[in-house]
Amino acid sequence: MTTQGKRIGSKPNIVLVYMDDMGYGDIGCYGNTIIRTPVMDGIASSGVRFTQMYAAAPTCSPSRCGLLTGRYPQKAGIPRVLWPEDTCGISSEDKTIAGYLKDSGYVSKCIGKWHLGSQPEHYPTRHGFDEFYGLLYSNDMLPLYMYRNEEVEEEEVDQSTVTEKYTREAIQFIEANKDQPFFCYLAHTMPHIPLHVPEAFRGKSAGGTYGDTLECIDFYLGEILNALRANGLEENTIFIVSSDNGPWYEGSCAGLRGRKFEVYEGGVRMPFVAQWKSVIPEGTVCEEVASLMDLLPTFVELAGGTVDEERVDGKPILPLLLGEGTSPHEALYFYVNDSLNAVRSGKWKLHVASGIGKDRSIKEMPQLFDMDIDPGECYNLADRNPEVVQSLIAMMKAFDQCVQPVANTTRINRNADGRFEV
Repeated sequence: MTTQGKRIGSKPNIVLVYMDDMGYGDIGCYGNTIIRTPVMDGIASSGVRFTQMYAAAPTCSPSRCGLLTGRYPQKAGIPRVLWPEDTCGISSEDKTIAGYLKDSGYVSKCIGKWHLGSQPEHYPTRHGFDEFYGLLYSNDMLPLYMYRNEEVEEEEVDQSTVTEKYTREAIQFIEANKDQPFFCYLAHTMPHIPLHVPEAFRGKSAGGTYGDTLECIDFYLGEILNALRANGLEENTIFIVSSDNGPWYEGSCAGLRGRKFEVYEGGVRMPFVAQWKSVIPEGTVCEEVASLMDLLPTFVELAGGTVDEERVDGKPILPLLLGEGTSPHEALYFYVNDSLNAVRSGKWKLHVASGIGKDRSIKEMPQLFDMDIDPGECYNLADRNPEVVQSLIAMMKAFDQCVQPVANTTRINRNADGRFEV
């Protein structure tokens, strides 16, 4: 495969770092002047920064489901946040990035927060990963145990140590597998609350403990990059940093409307930086619309494999990583749990509801925004563009009727006859 005159080597190594609740505006290269993130900024300057990368959902479990399966989480049966007592989780019918890459000869490890089910049949090692070290769910849920593969390694987790421990695990994995293609999925526990940080980083950031936490993670990402360089792996390793959804109580959305739990931009537009030294031109900026669901088919394509295009919703976006081409999506649909609340198509974004269940509201709806000139979703243009509104509503109805969950979860927030309704 060649592009921009460069020969793309087969089966690049992949390091995918997934933050928990890090906002679009929490990194220096996205305009933050309070929190210092030189390593993440360096990744952007060495490679590509996306300005319109979207999560599959505004909360953690469905967002991670979309990332790892390449499917809308409502189709995969994980439309909401999973709790420790839940018996449902990721389905055996849905192949993960790790599962696809295993078919192409990759070895893989999941490090950090899983949150796709806490029953043994849902463990990472049952879904394509060769190894697992981390927590089964969020750090504010109990009981909080540290797992190694399928066994509890620590029953009392000192959360101030987890960032360093995750980093050590990642480096050991990289060094042990430097002679074969590998996939390292590093899903950091923070800056999800409660915030914890080692003493060496405490009180150092102008952004408070939240800033301390991100500056600590940024430092340790540098240690992983150093390990790649030391082992001669940096040139043919794709190194990506993004986040699962918008920030919660703290954190910056860089002026975007909304936060975690909402499908306004602040809840679903994600920071996304990536470097691939031998391939991605330095300083590339991609302004095209893309989804984190696109990573699965992109990685599989690079590994020489294929995906079921009828089942997988993501699209290969290698050209976008290189600063070429246009968005492969006609539309992206945004659910809150099982309620289809918004759609993005071209420059338009339409909201038809906010919230879910008894809190679902259509007050002041529909809301139509021109994202080219109003990414902050401040000015409703629905009354001036009724034909656009009706066209997008028709698209939403058609899409929602095609969403069929697997049997391990129950459809919620529907009309009695199950149809989408504005």
